[in-house]
Amino acid sequence: MSMRSCFVGLASGLEADLVEGTELRDLFDYHRARIETLFASQPDLPLHQDTVAGFLHGFLVTGAYFVPDRSVQQESMLPVLGGVFLLGRDLPIDTSPESATAGRGFIERTAAVLPNPDPDPAGVVCGLVRQAFVLATDVPMTCASLGGFCLGVLYSAPYLPDFGADPTILIAAACHLARNLTHQP
Repeated sequence: MSMRSCFVGLASGLEADLVEGTELRDLFDYHRARIETLFASQPDLPLHQDTVAGFLHGFLVTGAYFVPDRSVQQESMLPVLGGVFLLGRDLPIDTSPESATAGRGFIERTAAVLPNPDPDPAGVVCGLVRQAFVLATDVPMTCASLGGFCLGVLYSAPYLPDFGADPTILIAAACHLARNLTHQP
């Protein structure tokens, strides 16, 4: 079975900790189950490697821009990466003809509850989201993968510092980009 490059990279970086019975592996399994439950709570957002890769990159971008380097919060994020790998590694890669619009319902519901649905007139935050998919190289930017990105941003909330970090601008940007993909306002 093929794996998206982000999962290959995670496997390489986490190789020693993926062994069953290690302390980190238990934490990886815990996060895998929580992330899978989060996806299951959104039945119109498909679960495949592209959505989980989107989740990974939403989580990573949020951590990079909102979590202080070398902080306890940043160190606590590692087990999530293992959980993402364990969930995503055995999922199929989306090749369906519906991939352009799969997840649209999730995007619409998410955009409807955002306080500011216009992420940034200058496009800086949209640029950060686009850049995450450029770095992902083999993950297409679709409604579904952008929906996964939004879930990854949401999942990062417990790791954010208490001093005003508001990653909802990343969610708004992902929703904006997804809506533009299907040419809807």
